[in-house]
Amino acid sequence: MSYKERLFGIDRDASRSVTAQIVDAFAAAIESGELGAGEKLPPTRELAELAGVNHLTAARAYRRLAEMGLVAGRVGSGTYVRHAARPTPDAGEGGGDLSWQVLSLPEDRPTYGDRVLAEMMRSAERGEGLPLSVGYPSPKLLPVDPMRALAAEVFEQEGSRAMQYDNSQGVPELRAELAALMGRRGVGGDASEIVVAAGARQGLTLVTRATLSPGDVAACESPSFFGAIEAVRAVGAELVPVPTDDDGLDTDALEELLRRKEVRVVVVQPRLHNPTGRDLSPDRRAHLIELARRNRFFVLEDGVYADLRIEGEPVTPLRAEAPEHVIYVESLSKTIGGGLRLGWVAASGPALDRIAREKRRDDIDCVTLTQLMIARFLAAGSYEEHLTRAIPFHAERRDALIDAVERELGPVASWMHPRGGGHLWVTLDDPLDERDLYEAAVREGVDFVPGGGMMPERPLETHMRLSFCYLDPDELSEGVRRLAAAVRAARRSVQPAGATLPLA
Repeated sequence: MSYKERLFGIDRDASRSVTAQIVDAFAAAIESGELGAGEKLPPTRELAELAGVNHLTAARAYRRLAEMGLVAGRVGSGTYVRHAARPTPDAGEGGGDLSWQVLSLPEDRPTYGDRVLAEMMRSAERGEGLPLSVGYPSPKLLPVDPMRALAAEVFEQEGSRAMQYDNSQGVPELRAELAALMGRRGVGGDASEIVVAAGARQGLTLVTRATLSPGDVAACESPSFFGAIEAVRAVGAELVPVPTDDDGLDTDALEELLRRKEVRVVVVQPRLHNPTGRDLSPDRRAHLIELARRNRFFVLEDGVYADLRIEGEPVTPLRAEAPEHVIYVESLSKTIGGGLRLGWVAASGPALDRIAREKRRDDIDCVTLTQLMIARFLAAGSYEEHLTRAIPFHAERRDALIDAVERELGPVASWMHPRGGGHLWVTLDDPLDERDLYEAAVREGVDFVPGGGMMPERPLETHMRLSFCYLDPDELSEGVRRLAAAVRAARRSVQPAGATLPLA
């Protein structure tokens, strides 16, 4: 029986809902091969007529098929079969039909950032192509031998403590070293103000849960780190974008926003912003602090890339200027290695108490072995030594990426010059559909982070975050060559007949 016959014969008196029966009809057609990968499904209004349902029911069925991973929607184009359904294990072999779970779980609405991150992870798992999306350090830069020696040292000196729970805010030795590290950057305070987290991403989650409630308003740079965007949205807060430029967050635009809304948290990366690699200018830093004090909001400062400065003088964290308003989050994922899962939050007063409580609710403790290793790494001065290798390593790759973008995309794109960090923010002169461009890039053997995944609002232009941390210079050059081919392919699909393409 074809899927159209199934749709025509929907039983409204059956125990399964009408929506579930529509989903079953398409899932069976995809699994049997009746609907193949890439095939377009009927528009929702046509589906509504076929099944004798209203338009909302048809749209709900397509949304559930997308949640199952069977179909994908393209803006302005329609809904397409993503891939054939995976066969479910036979119940007699200890498996069973798992499709019922999608209908029994609460309704899920993955954000664009969720989908971008999932696709990046799938690309990494496949190990195919050149990942211009990867923003973590190259394996060539990771201090493997020193960490191996430190692990042995910790077990020899600490024994079973390395495998036991410790203080929920972090082992005392590490908190003391992190406080000292902050002190060398001009930030006062002590170890009691440090909460160790499993990476900066968890730190952002702890802070947003501690400072925001559903319905509260938070402001965020646009673009920004998608993890910060998702952390705010996960607590049910309203996220309002504030534009950025070469001088960082537009604090005049923020001031205008504050006249209209009561903002509780402003999320900002004032030093080597991800993805632009720019700093918040001194005047805007002062303006932001003045606004925070006048309007009594928290500043959530993300400093993850700040130690990877290639040019310009070091910039002091905002927390040094207003510790009562600024909550600081950082990690060692982009310098020493993300697999260590070690970050921290620095805060004061009741906010610190709430963050510590959220940490206890989340996971009680981080990995004790890792904390003890990093405490020794910091105490020995090895972190600063490591940065002396990491910064020229990144500088060579940044310059290689910029050279390639100028050569391959110069006629049709612009970008911000990064002072450090790990990324280049590129904007195409003429907008293209991000999904079409991304799919064209994957076909060419390269990927990138679509700009829409790093913006709280729907972008009006086509942006790409290209990262230079992971690949070698020749790989960066080849990756951009492939990306330029993808841009050409995506532009041809929307170019009027007879038009010429300026991109060589």
